[in-house]
Amino acid sequence: MNDDSKLVPRLPGSNGNVELISPGSSRVPTIDLSPREPHLYDYLLILRKHQWLILSFLVAVVTIVSIATFRMKPVYSSNAKIEIDRENSSISPFPGADSYDFMMDLDNYIETQARILTSENLALQTIRIMHLSNDPNSEAINLNSLKNQKLPPEVGAFLGALSVRRIPNTRLMEVGFESTDPQMAAEILNAHLENYIEQNMDSRMESSNKATSMLQKELVELSAKVRNSEDALIAYERANQIWNVDDRNDKSNVATERLGDLNRQETSPLRIC
Repeated sequence: MNDDSKLVPRLPGSNGNVELISPGSSRVPTIDLSPREPHLYDYLLILRKHQWLILSFLVAVVTIVSIATFRMKPVYSSNAKIEIDRENSSISPFPGADSYDFMMDLDNYIETQARILTSENLALQTIRIMHLSNDPNSEAINLNSLKNQKLPPEVGAFLGALSVRRIPNTRLMEVGFESTDPQMAAEILNAHLENYIEQNMDSRMESSNKATSMLQKELVELSAKVRNSEDALIAYERANQIWNVDDRNDKSNVATERLGDLNRQETSPLRIC
């Protein structure tokens, strides 16, 4: 018996299905040869096939992390809260528009103080005082100045361990310092805050001295203007023969008193000896 059955492709749009056609039958069930979607069982087979490789990788990662964790030193953090209160920059004893500026500019002042706390110059000063530098020949630390000097790496490490955060809706700032030694962290933080307070007081003193010098200069200028005005007034009165009413009253009173004395002498009773 001859089997003349053959496979013929279907029309376009058949998704890769192939039809089996034979002379004795008009049509037979189609065979779907398109690729199927992967199943969860396929992934399980892949994991089972490479299970030893996966387990070896997990053991290596856990071992490395455990060794690094045990060798890592604990880091301690010392924290302190400070209150930022802006000094009144007005040199006048009378309140005015500066009071409004004082309240409106308080947020900017607190932000400025936070920048000063994290400044490189203040960090350099604390490093120098606490002897935190490993390079005794560092010119910036020995001179306590970063002007025309290369930034020491200790400054970057110090600022990396220092944190400054403002507490919302308050004038308080939380300052923290991290170190592997808890006592050293507290000592460094206290020294840094003392340097900040001292620098702030020096800045206020300098501002006060400048204001005093300015007031003294203005007072000298005003005194000179007053003297010049008085001299000009006296010269004008002399040139125009203007007499002050108070001066005439004083002179009249003197003359009246003199006449009274003469009258009393003339009318005094005679004494009989």
